[in-house]
Amino acid sequence: MKNSVRRMTLTGIMAALTFVATAFIHINIPASTGYVNLGDAVILFTAVFIDPFAGALAGIIGAVLGDLYLGAGMYVPFTIFAKLFEAVVAGYLFKAIKNKKAQSLAIPVGALLIVPVYALAYWIFGGWSLVLASSPFDLIQVAVSSAVSIALVLVLRKTRIKSLSEE
Repeated sequence: MKNSVRRMTLTGIMAALTFVATAFIHINIPASTGYVNLGDAVILFTAVFIDPFAGALAGIIGAVLGDLYLGAGMYVPFTIFAKLFEAVVAGYLFKAIKNKKAQSLAIPVGALLIVPVYALAYWIFGGWSLVLASSPFDLIQVAVSSAVSIALVLVLRKTRIKSLSEE
């Protein structure tokens, strides 16, 4: 029981952090109504530190609220699938890789899954020109978010804090 309450509490906190990192730490993409943000760093970290479904839940709640707050509500259905795929793949792949040094590779692999999901959104909303103008910004978001998430994981490995996935 204690672990489930702790897991729920941490997931809620991470959802709030995802919202803050999405809504308040972002750069608008000039070519579209999208934006680059650090919410994915929180999602990826949550997926590997707590568990993949906690990462997905925190990501969906926080990023959808961020989309709505920033007036990008048309992206909500795509955000739901992007954050679900990102967290589940990164989290499970991270746990499947036994080599601690190689585990970090799971983070950008999961993060890259947002690119085709949002590319579909861009294509629906504006055609190939919007895909070509906006997708490079998604790749920047993947790189920055992956780097931040990996740094957090490496820092926490140096401390006595254990992830919930190790308990």
